[in-house]
Amino acid sequence: MKSITRLFLILFFLPVGLFAQNVQKYDISIAGISIGEMTASKKVTGEDSQIDIRSKVGFWFFGKIELDYHTLSVFKGNHFVKSEVNSKTNKGNFRSLITWINDHYKVNSRNYKYELDTEVRKKVFFSSASFYFEEPKNVKEFFAEGYGLVCPVTKHKDHYEVNVNGNKNRFYYINGKLDKAVMEFPIKNFVVKRKDP
Repeated sequence: MKSITRLFLILFFLPVGLFAQNVQKYDISIAGISIGEMTASKKVTGEDSQIDIRSKVGFWFFGKIELDYHTLSVFKGNHFVKSEVNSKTNKGNFRSLITWINDHYKVNSRNYKYELDTEVRKKVFFSSASFYFEEPKNVKEFFAEGYGLVCPVTKHKDHYEVNVNGNKNRFYYINGKLDKAVMEFPIKNFVVKRKDP
């Protein structure tokens, strides 16, 4: 009986001690019309963290466009060390990988009408996924996982602006939490808006 009680206590308290998880939900819209949803979750284990972002949208633009998008980013402490982006669309499937190896990042990116194979020889401490869980108050640059590019962050009066491969995206925060993001996209611009809890 004692061993069963001990096992129960271990199973009950172990997850709480090992990791914490934060989940945020967003609505995705174009011109005020909802086209899908996004779920962003952050799991912290000790000093390491993992951000998982999933979205699914569908809309008409000279034909039906469907997109299932998944980003998984990994940090060791505050050091961005790995990401994998998979996008499944009715126009084709794409995959981008970024991996920290010894003293550099190996980048292999395949996106819509875009390819990049390169190395980045410096540490980066913020990524696209980070915007959903942290206001970039003192951040000067970040890794755009989908494109494999290190891009600048510019602070404006009421938002932060980034330029990723020619697309300007704006992030708006309220009390340190992301309220909405206005994203430029090769097909059509869209808005990601935080849902009420």
